[in-house]
Order: sequence, then structure tokens, then C-alpha cells
Amino acid sequence: MYRSLLTLGIAAVACALPNGFDYTSHTSGCREVQIPVQVSVPRFILNTTIENDWDATALTLALTRRDSGTSSDPLPVAGSTSKAVKSSYTIGATLCGTGRTTLVLTHGIIESKKYWDPDFLGGDKYSFVKAALAAGYSVLSYDRIGVGTSSKVNSSTDAQFQVQGAVLDELVSYARKTMKAEKVALFGHSYGSYISALSASQTEVDALILTGYSGSFANFAPFVAGTGFRIARLQQPYRWGDLDSGYITSSDLFAETYVYFAAPHFSHDVAEWTYNVASQPFAIGELPTVLETTIDYSKIKAPVLLLQGQFDVSACGGDCVGLINTTATLFNNSKRVQYVDDLPAGHDLNLHYIAPKAFQMVFDFLKKERV
Repeated sequence: MYRSLLTLGIAAVACALPNGFDYTSHTSGCREVQIPVQVSVPRFILNTTIENDWDATALTLALTRRDSGTSSDPLPVAGSTSKAVKSSYTIGATLCGTGRTTLVLTHGIIESKKYWDPDFLGGDKYSFVKAALAAGYSVLSYDRIGVGTSSKVNSSTDAQFQVQGAVLDELVSYARKTMKAEKVALFGHSYGSYISALSASQTEVDALILTGYSGSFANFAPFVAGTGFRIARLQQPYRWGDLDSGYITSSDLFAETYVYFAAPHFSHDVAEWTYNVASQPFAIGELPTVLETTIDYSKIKAPVLLLQGQFDVSACGGDCVGLINTTATLFNNSKRVQYVDDLPAGHDLNLHYIAPKAFQMVFDFLKKERV
């Protein structure tokens, strides 16, 4: 009950923040801001709707069938708009530090920017934000549109993969022009890795770091099935009752633990915090549109670090060893590609015991690349 009331209070405060509001973050040297962005990209036209948990279950089957994405079980995408659609959003972000290099952090599905900077007692060792500040970097961590402190948007027409990529492009520009960053590196996790890779193929960055990522959806089914899709507003109405029915979350704590954690390499308390506090729904428009989009990896020139928990269910089907070397070949025009595929962790690398070592690997990579 305490967790529920605390979460409700946090959600109410977050929803009440006006555009342009600026206040101090729980991490020293950081502040919370609202960043206006405008994007103009074509939209996919979805031919599916979700009204209840029966529909969510049907979508799970459609996305996990052996013939998913083929003519016999096509993705729920009817086409795309003939012209770009212009939209304006407000991005809830955490800005930290005064370093000349800014790291822009993009979180994954069923997550929020809290992933990068946990706020529970004893969470400092899991905080990439604190580690980055200690290493001399600036940080821009944000909630994707539709999530947390960012604009609440239509789950079908706005919260699409290519729109999220265009938002990140704008944040890279913000880091360079407003934060006066001399260098910008993108750090993505899970779905945020795909968004970061898309952005790196569209705008110039100085480094690209990807976790929870294999560049392939061949092992996607265990994640989709294991999550146990539920309508967020029905599952937890006190947190997400204001969202439309196209926003989806996991069925319970243990379903989320299955897809994001790997025993015995994590604390149960951390998984409980993730589910009860840090998690956020994702939109029905996100998965079909990322599956429908082809990223032109040949346009990514920046050095790339692929950092993987070995037991990642969604990226590798539970065993990444021997798979990420193939992922590295996607970046055939990158300055350099480095990969690690055997860290003792599941999908949410930052929230496992190995996190401090993983963070140091990131900083060692950046230092080597003079970023």
C-alpha cells in the first residue's frame, strides 16, 4: 500500500508540471526541465486497435506466431501517410553536469528515465547518471513521448518509432546548441537502442553505445509472450488511468522480472522498485513501427559499443554469447565497433550487480575514442 500511495503522489506531481518548469533533481548537479520539440516525419497507418486485455492477448499471439510479419500474419500496418506530419511535443528531461561531452540517454519499453538514475535507498551504484557525472560528463536523460513527464500522446498515431527517432534528433540539436556540448554521444537501452541507432543514422554524433540490443528481432517472441501484455489504464488505473487504451504494460512483477532480470545476478528489491516505481507503459504504435522500419546502419560513422548482459531474453533469447559478433557487422562504416556479450546480467543491465563494471566499460570506451 505504501508503494502504491507513494507512486500515486509522484505521478500526480509529474502530471502537474507546466511546460518550461525547471526544478532540482534528486541527484546533485542535475535539474528537471521541459524541452519543447517539433518534428515532421511520415506516419504509419495502423489497422489494429486495443480496447481490453482480450485484444492485448490477441496482439501477443499475432506478434509471436512463427509466421509473424509474413503475408499470412502481416504486421498491423496498413501503409503510411504520403506526406510528413508535423507535431509539437514537450519532453521531460534531466540535465546534469558541465562537461564538454554530453551523453544523451534513451530508455527502453516499460521503462522511464528513472532507469538511468534510480531513486531508491542504496541505488547509487546502479545510477549511470551519477557515474557519468563522476567521470566528468554531462547528461541529458529524458522520458520518451507518451511516457512519464513527457507529452501524453496518441498511442497509435504519435508514439511511433520514427517519431521517437526524430525527437531524439531534436535533443541532439538541443545538447549542441543549448547545452553547448562540444561532443554528443548517444546511449540507448533496449527499444531506446534502436531509437539511438536510427538517430545516429540521421544526425551526426560522436559515439553510440547500445545495451539490451542485438539488431535482430529473431528472439523477440519470448519478450512479447513473457511480458503478458495488459492494458495499462486497467492494470493500474491510479497510475495510468489518464492514458488511452492503446498503452500497454506487463501483467505483473514476475512477468516483468522474467523479461528484464536474470537470477542470481540481481536483487529482488531492485526488481520490485522497477515494477512499482520506474516502469511506464508503452504504446501500441511502437512495436509494429519499429518492426516495419529499416535502419540504414551504413550511415552510422561514429564508433559503437555493444554492451550485453549474457542472459538477455528479448535481445538474444536468453543467451547472447556468439550472437553479438554478428550484430557488430551491421555497423560496417563505423569508425570502430567493440562488443561484450557475456556480462552476468539479464536485459536491464544497469539494474544488475555488474552495473558499476559495465559503466566503467562505457567510460573506458569513450576515453579511448576521445569522447
